Amino acid sequence: MITSPDNQHVKEARSLSRKKERGVTGKYLIEGVRLVEEATASAISLAYCLYTARVSAQPRGRRLLDRLAGNGVDCLEVDDRALGTITETEQSQGIVAVANLTPADWEAIIAAPEPFLLIVDGVQDPGNLGTIIRTAEAAGVTGVLLTPGTVDPYGPKVIRGTMGALFRLPVATVPSAEGLAVSLRERDIALAVADARDGVPYFEAPWARGSIAIVIGSEAHGPQPFWGDLAQLRVRIPLTPPVESLNAAVAAAVLLFEAARHRSVASTRGL
Repeated sequence: MITSPDNQHVKEARSLSRKKERGVTGKYLIEGVRLVEEATASAISLAYCLYTARVSAQPRGRRLLDRLAGNGVDCLEVDDRALGTITETEQSQGIVAVANLTPADWEAIIAAPEPFLLIVDGVQDPGNLGTIIRTAEAAGVTGVLLTPGTVDPYGPKVIRGTMGALFRLPVATVPSAEGLAVSLRERDIALAVADARDGVPYFEAPWARGSIAIVIGSEAHGPQPFWGDLAQLRVRIPLTPPVESLNAAVAAAVLLFEAARHRSVASTRGL
């Protein structure tokens, strides 16, 4: 059993709360029984896991450890004190896994047949991004593209917020927002931008029924202005005063499911 917080595996796992270390090591941290289960079911490449006796004493935890070992993942027992230096949650579930970073290829994401894309432009809050990614999967989005300046999707808080969606849905950070816009135009992918001031009400909008990319910005600033200049469709969510704005994750949910509804209707009618 590992008891020292200075053990090399414990130190590395602890360091992965920092973006810089994730970039240097090419690894990220997954915390909790459910998320490790989701990662295993999604065939995520895991370097090793650290667990406490509380996990191995439970049938669910034992099954998970057996599955990990069967997949060739090193499972190392640690004491609660050592694990406590790694986890960010107040009540640790007693297990973390260190995964190998294998980011999706953004060019492959936009090259998919009739893509249904979400572009997240400048969202800084990890919890918001996690919820947005989870919602995108639920709405049938085929890929999520993050512009520079958006929070790292492999941070622990984002991963918890995705509830496993990050392991299944292609998510990539693009090198340039402007370059992404050019690539979308070259592929005739319709661009719909959330615009709280000048957009048409989302329920009246002529949503594209084929390839489409929806751009969501931060609650404070919205998408960068050039997105609106290039958009085929600018939409807004009418709000009852005195409310002036919605959380970015809530706005994304409203627009994604409306777009998904139009795609579903078009598919049913054979359009």
